[in-house]
Amino acid sequence: MRIAFPALLRRFPGLALADADEQVDFRVFSVVYGLNTLPVTW
Repeated sequence: MRIAFPALLRRFPGLALADADEQVDFRVFSVVYGLNTLPVTW
């Protein structure tokens, strides 16, 4: 992810979160902690 996210943002500079930071849905009851979804706009 350290390589993928910066590369994605360089490729699509207009990429932005579609929702407020507080509305991002995290997986809390999973073996791997992370996001359920990451809605973006461009």
